[in-house]
Amino acid sequence: MEKKVVSALIDMKGAKGKSRGQIQFLQGPVGQTSINVSLSNLDSKASSFHVHILPIKASGDPCSDENIMGHFNPLAVSQSTSPAPGTGTVDQYEIGDITGKFGLLTNLTQVQKQYIDNNMPLSGPNSIVGRSLVIHYLNDLLCSSAVPLLLNENQPHLKYGN
Repeated sequence: MEKKVVSALIDMKGAKGKSRGQIQFLQGPVGQTSINVSLSNLDSKASSFHVHILPIKASGDPCSDENIMGHFNPLAVSQSTSPAPGTGTVDQYEIGDITGKFGLLTNLTQVQKQYIDNNMPLSGPNSIVGRSLVIHYLNDLLCSSAVPLLLNENQPHLKYGN
């Protein structure tokens, strides 16, 4: 299997003041996905982030539950039986629950981390490609499409809503 790169570029300038960042997913031949998170100027207002079922739409409120639906959970993992965020193994959470797997964004002003996820496919029926990535803020949402990028290609796909 060749290496796949999927990126959700989050450029929040104008949406949340001066917050900005990028979340990139890379999957190599072994099937593990490396999630590279670089978010800055969060001002302690972000709480969590997830992959949602549908990609963002240009019309209406792009981040509304009606447009992007809920967390991507094709294996029907019950949130009520999942451990507290950041305390379990990746298979104990929804595929799209990045916060559950690796911890909350609460009270952080920036995040520079790399996570390894054996349960975040970039191909096949449970792939996150073509879905949306949502950062939940205290009173708002920011969403971006998870799109495949060629190396050195930098195409923002940002939408935000209330």
